[in-house]
Amino acid sequence: MSQKPAIIIAQGSWVDSARYNPLIEKLRAVGYTAEHVKLPSIGSTVTPLPGLPDDIAAIRSVLSRFRDDGKKVLILCHSSGGVSGSNAVAGFDNVSGVIYMTAFMLPRGKSLARLNDSEPPPWMDVQGDRIFLRQEMLASVAYHDLDEESQSAMAQNVSYTSAVLFEGESEYEPWSEGIPCGYIFCSEDKILPPQIQQDMAAQLGPEPVTTTLKSGHSPFLSVPDELVAAITKMEEILSQKLVV
Repeated sequence: MSQKPAIIIAQGSWVDSARYNPLIEKLRAVGYTAEHVKLPSIGSTVTPLPGLPDDIAAIRSVLSRFRDDGKKVLILCHSSGGVSGSNAVAGFDNVSGVIYMTAFMLPRGKSLARLNDSEPPPWMDVQGDRIFLRQEMLASVAYHDLDEESQSAMAQNVSYTSAVLFEGESEYEPWSEGIPCGYIFCSEDKILPPQIQQDMAAQLGPEPVTTTLKSGHSPFLSVPDELVAAITKMEEILSQKLVV
C-alpha cells in the first residue's frame, strides 16, 4: 500500500486558522499528516497589507518543506484559499492532488474581484484596504447550519482580509496541467452558492472527481466526519490518477 500524502489546508479568508484544528485532528486520526497554512492576508498589521503573492509564498514554504522530506502532498483548498492553493502548486513535483472544498477555481488571468464583474456581496464590508464580514449577517449567511453556541463562537473568531487579495490575478490552473483535482460541493452554501461551485468545477472536464455534502460554507465545522470520509475517498481516487 502506498504511503498517504500529507494534507495541507489552504484556508479561506477572515477565519481564525484555529477553526480548522478539529478537522486536522480527525485527519490525523485516520492516518494523514495534516496541517493548515496561516495566510498573511488575514488580519495582518503590516503596511502595505499582504496580498495573493504573500499567501502563495506561505503555502509554497510548506510544500517545500515536505518536498525536502520526500513527502507527497495533497492540497485541500477552502473558499478563497482555492486561488492561493492553485497557484502555490506550480512547479512542485510532490503534489499528488488538489481538492477544492466549496472553493474558488479561477481561470488564468481572473481575480476574485473580477470573476463575474459584479459588486461585492452584501455580507462584505469594504473599508479602505481591508474587507470585513458584516457581523449581523454572519449567522444567517455563513454559519446558518451551526448551533447558536457555535455561531457565537465563530462570530468572535473572524478578522479582516486584505482588500488587495481580491485583486490578485490567478496565473496557474492545476487541472489544466496534469495535476489530479476534485471538488467537494456544499449544497447549503450561501457564501459560494452551489451553482457557482458547479460552474467552476466544470473546468475539471467530462469525468470529474466530485462529491456533495449537505452543508453550509464550513463543512469542517458542521459535518466534520462526513467531510473526512469524503476527503479520504477523493484522495484515494486522485492518487490513482496521478501520472508518475
